[in-house]
Amino acid sequence: MELLAPAGNWDAFMAALKNGADAVYIGGKSYSARQSAENFDLPQIESAVDYAHLHNKKVYVTVNTLIDNDEFAAALDYLYALEQRQVDAIIIQDIGLAAACHRVLPKLRLHASTQMTVHNEGGAAFIKKQGFKRIVLARELANTDIKTVHEQYPDVELEVFVHGALCFSYSGQCLFSSMVGGRSGNRGRCAQPCRLAYQLKSRSGKNNLDPARHGRYLLSPADLCLIEYLPELKEAGVCSLKIEGRMKRPEYVAVVSRAYREALDLLEDSGQRPEPEIKENLLKVFNRNFSSGYFFGAGADFLSTRRPNNRGVFVGRVVEQKPDLMVKIKLTDAIGSGDGLVVWVGKGKNPVVIVEEMQIDGQRVNEATAGDIVSLQLEERVFPGDRVFKTHDEELLSEAQHSIRDEKAHKIYVDAAVSVGLGEPLRLILCDDEGNRGEAQTKTAAQMAEKYALDEEVLRDKLGRMGNTDFVLRNITIQGEGGLMLPFSDLNEVRRLALERLIEKRLLKHAKPVTSINYFNQEKQALLDDPRPDYNKTSPLLTVAVSSVEQARLALKNGADQVLLGLEGMGSRKRPSRSELKEMLALNQGKNIPQVIPVLPRISLPQDRYSYHRMVDEDFSALMVGNWGDLHWGLEQGFKILTDYSLNVFNIYSLKFLSGLGISSVCLSPELNFKQLHSFKGITGVEMIIHGELQLMEAQYCVLGATLGGDREKCTAPCSKDTFYLQDAKSYQFPAVVDADCRFHVFNSRTLCMIEDLARIISLRPHSLRIEARLMQDDQLSQTVKTYRQAINILLAEGEPDLNRYKNELAALGQPFTKCHYYRGVI
Repeated sequence: MELLAPAGNWDAFMAALKNGADAVYIGGKSYSARQSAENFDLPQIESAVDYAHLHNKKVYVTVNTLIDNDEFAAALDYLYALEQRQVDAIIIQDIGLAAACHRVLPKLRLHASTQMTVHNEGGAAFIKKQGFKRIVLARELANTDIKTVHEQYPDVELEVFVHGALCFSYSGQCLFSSMVGGRSGNRGRCAQPCRLAYQLKSRSGKNNLDPARHGRYLLSPADLCLIEYLPELKEAGVCSLKIEGRMKRPEYVAVVSRAYREALDLLEDSGQRPEPEIKENLLKVFNRNFSSGYFFGAGADFLSTRRPNNRGVFVGRVVEQKPDLMVKIKLTDAIGSGDGLVVWVGKGKNPVVIVEEMQIDGQRVNEATAGDIVSLQLEERVFPGDRVFKTHDEELLSEAQHSIRDEKAHKIYVDAAVSVGLGEPLRLILCDDEGNRGEAQTKTAAQMAEKYALDEEVLRDKLGRMGNTDFVLRNITIQGEGGLMLPFSDLNEVRRLALERLIEKRLLKHAKPVTSINYFNQEKQALLDDPRPDYNKTSPLLTVAVSSVEQARLALKNGADQVLLGLEGMGSRKRPSRSELKEMLALNQGKNIPQVIPVLPRISLPQDRYSYHRMVDEDFSALMVGNWGDLHWGLEQGFKILTDYSLNVFNIYSLKFLSGLGISSVCLSPELNFKQLHSFKGITGVEMIIHGELQLMEAQYCVLGATLGGDREKCTAPCSKDTFYLQDAKSYQFPAVVDADCRFHVFNSRTLCMIEDLARIISLRPHSLRIEARLMQDDQLSQTVKTYRQAINILLAEGEPDLNRYKNELAALGQPFTKCHYYRGVI
């Protein structure tokens, strides 16, 4: 299995390779999902690739953000530049960019980012069909899910995160940072709202969660650590073990890479699992507690609700503190000078200290071990029994820093063969352990020495001066006459040429075919010049997304042209029955436009017990899908397909790709603003969301069940007894609901309302306008649909509805309004 490490800068890159990584993934200055990292410019990427290939390692570059129309040409140029620099693969999220890349850069190897939310066999099949060579699977898959995907498609490489931070939401399905702060995770600028404090409250007030008991950081996952489960990962068919952390410091990358390298080598050598000391080092460098994530199903340790940042390692408890704030601590683990400590107090800010001076029985010491009672000076008040954690291990980090700076590490040994004769040029062959040879000869001929002859000592000295390269001269053999001489400048030059040719041979092994500039420019221009879709020539449909048959009937009764019926029982946890679906199906009979479209869930894992495909495969002719696996299945079954906004269609090229598959309606990303929407210049087949609560997160982990549900194996279903919301520090309330598959959904605290801008939206000529009504009460739904129906009818008749009055009527129904990104956009 490949060990794949992160690098946010050059030092982290070197830390990864010098500590055992087989490959490193890095980001450029643009189009990267970690825009806050230092990242690499093109010359640095070129240097990184050359260095890695020289050492038989690989470099993958992340271009894993959504690309808007105005960025598209520059993004293709960037991909061309990366291909020319021989990067080993590009990690991509945007399906439009991937499709364009296959056309203009057909030789470039693509990996599907975890942001594409590939989580089942159908998704793997679809991604494979689009030419991707590897899939970075969603982090929510259990080992049995991974194995199922691998067994179905063994020729598709599967990459899995094994260490580091987890997202609470499925990656690629999170709009929380975007909608709340304008910083989009899909565009590489996530503000990490899941690491903030929230209170879980119920509308009745009877089922509020106690923060003192359950913690305040209810969406903050513990860090993933699978170092003990490498045999299971191998058996499941994983080919690449991915460490998260492009925002982490180089020392972190060094420690984690080395730990997993040792564990992998141990597995290969003896089949054994790592000793506890290896995991202990991982805890010391950074942790929010460790869990196995979803690999065996999320357990009670999945969240880190007490502390959203590094908690360190428990090292003791406070014994007493004197009036001068000198504190005594009884240790359970070793500490030393330079270590960083934090004391967890019951209330207030936790005091921190760097150990500069400590005493045992009045004597100053640099180290202390378990059982010792040490005295330290603090600047804040603490109390007996308070826990002490070590958050900075100076010895461990010093070792990591040494591994990065060590000039003797990571060297490539070469042997030199020298042949020289009187009146002949000196010939030099440098050969590495892989049989690569670099050959050169001097321009001048050897002469009899007058003073210094070319003996082994002189040749080793001059030929062994390989400067700041990673090559070291090991053995030297000399053939020919003795007592000869050559200018030292000639020896320097022949060494330089031979080494240069050896490097060329080593790099040639990793050389990949590249696209010619003429082909690239021709295909790129043809792609950019492709006709844009025509404007929609029919009146837009008013569609309403609902979660129950009762909501569907209400929506149709009050003027909806079409309802999008979610099947997963959002909120109620009750899926529509077979008989109810047949009743809904009857409404489609004789209609040119189906009145009821079933909507498959965004997530359907291989081991899910319930099959939504069976609900629709016999009766309905059209359906809406929200993941690549269901898209693949629906196309194979011959359905008329509509796609949901969970597919993150952000540019005209993604729209054209889906249209080319025969997709009849595509819901655009709600992160697009008006300027970007106008850049589409024709949006036939497009659906736009104009009203309702947008889903911010979908999570495999159910906070309600884990905290209020009692026994995890036999949840008491608190979600069926009350309605809940998450309240942040500013008192914004985010509705939280559970579906029939026990997945957890968080919705926006503000209702999108575009009634005032309805004329502008209709002028774009979309295929349909959607009201998100899944969380609406019956009176809200009825009035909202009726209001938009009236307004649309008047506008289509070229009248002038009183949109401000309509807005006030809608505002009286529920929570405050927002226009989301229609005006502000995202960064």
